[in-house]
Amino acid sequence: MTPLTRTRPADGTSADVLVVGGGITGAAIAYEAASRGLDVVLVEKDDFGGATSAATGKLIHGGLRYLKQLEVGLVRESLAERRTLSVIAPNLVSPIAMVLPGAGLVERAGLTAYDLLSLDRNRVADRSKRIPRHRSLSSDDLASLGLPDLPSPVLFHDAMMLSPERLTLAFLRSAVAHGARVANGVRVDALLGGPQRAVGARVVDELEGGTTEITAGVVVNATGAWAQELVGAPAPRVRSEGIYLVTRQITPTMVLTVTPHGHFSFAPWRGHSLIGPTETPYEGPVSQWRLTRAAIETFVERINAASLLPVALSMDDVVAAYGGLRPLTESAGADTYRASRAAELVDHARDGREGLVSATGGKYTTSRAFAQHAVDAVAAKLGRRIAPSTTARVPLAGCDVPDLPAAIAATAARHPGLAADTVDLVVRHYGTDAEAVLALAESDPALAKRATADGEPLATVAWAARHEMPRSLADILLRRTGIGTLGDPGDVLGREAARIAGEVLGWSPARQAAEWRDARRAVSLPVD
Repeated sequence: MTPLTRTRPADGTSADVLVVGGGITGAAIAYEAASRGLDVVLVEKDDFGGATSAATGKLIHGGLRYLKQLEVGLVRESLAERRTLSVIAPNLVSPIAMVLPGAGLVERAGLTAYDLLSLDRNRVADRSKRIPRHRSLSSDDLASLGLPDLPSPVLFHDAMMLSPERLTLAFLRSAVAHGARVANGVRVDALLGGPQRAVGARVVDELEGGTTEITAGVVVNATGAWAQELVGAPAPRVRSEGIYLVTRQITPTMVLTVTPHGHFSFAPWRGHSLIGPTETPYEGPVSQWRLTRAAIETFVERINAASLLPVALSMDDVVAAYGGLRPLTESAGADTYRASRAAELVDHARDGREGLVSATGGKYTTSRAFAQHAVDAVAAKLGRRIAPSTTARVPLAGCDVPDLPAAIAATAARHPGLAADTVDLVVRHYGTDAEAVLALAESDPALAKRATADGEPLATVAWAARHEMPRSLADILLRRTGIGTLGDPGDVLGREAARIAGEVLGWSPARQAAEWRDARRAVSLPVD
């Protein structure tokens, strides 16, 4: 087991690579660089995976719609990485069936291309990760999937993450296992060096206090929607806002809805439906963006107007909502829906500033492949010959689960006193660490208590507090466990989670109460 350990920056800290930003892009770059022999420091001003990396639809997908934009290379890369992630994180990434209604000749041709571009998709040892070709559906097929009659339906498959937050943590833990030093709650105050070269950063430790300087051969700006702010570049005029709703389960099978101005889907997730995304231009400062109740209400109205499913959602059906700003590339224009999701590595030497690169754009699916490309470029800037990449075939930390169904069955047999859904969820969330988490649940009735309807135990709170570097109860509920991602767990469970975490982290009763107040606001729907 590789715990996340916070390495507080100290005076004199130096590294080959300083990664600024602890989302999936920064985490993947840190892992790629450290695994190939580079000395890496990563700092994140808030919490790991706390912004755009968590504000996803949880799909690991090729991006069928990008074929319409003729981005064949991006689709091929994405489909290859779909298979790669199911191999290196098999407990967290699994195939999902989805139905596309209203499929005409263009859509069917696109799905044929999708299949052809992923001919290697079933080169996996775990049979549960294999993906069939697309096919048309009959009325009887739809009924067997729990769906009403839909026009011209086609069934195809992509993959879905159970928890993007835990997948980001797996990349970070893998980086730490290879010697990377990581810290959340550390803000970059300024880049070091003059206008011709960046040589590191002055950072402020927001948790423990103090300011220090970190020197590095190359600084990697992986701050997503904040990328321009870090390097002092003009902010883009428009960014892309995407929000998602978690509702009562609408359908047991994923269904897509495509409109001329965007798309959204109903995806089954943890006994609920995950609906999204929106695609709304946002023109304000990144720091001022927040999810509003008005945006949620507008999306509910849009769903009811556009969905092909016989559904009439109300705000009473919405148990949770989240969103964020997508980090599009520098070349993205005002049409955010059609803007490319390709990643771009910007070498600021083009502007006369050596030692600084920015990782922009991209999608969660291709983060590992982008990191491999980025580290090749960083090594060239350092003038270093580094080891070949192994990240496409070596399981991430905690994810060495070669046969997921067999692992779940064997773990359930070893823990007959625990509910089957609890064992299933814990194995999928924690992989090879599941035994230790379940042992915690068995050690104390308070830790065995179910915190969610699908069986997540409060033992996951204790595990997070002990091993996963949370700064707050909100970190635990939203980005270490899945308890808060399903909405407000209620006052009794929230207070108990604060007590469990507080006993490990040394929080006073007053601090525990304050942590729950703050966390409850974070997991609840906005009131305005």
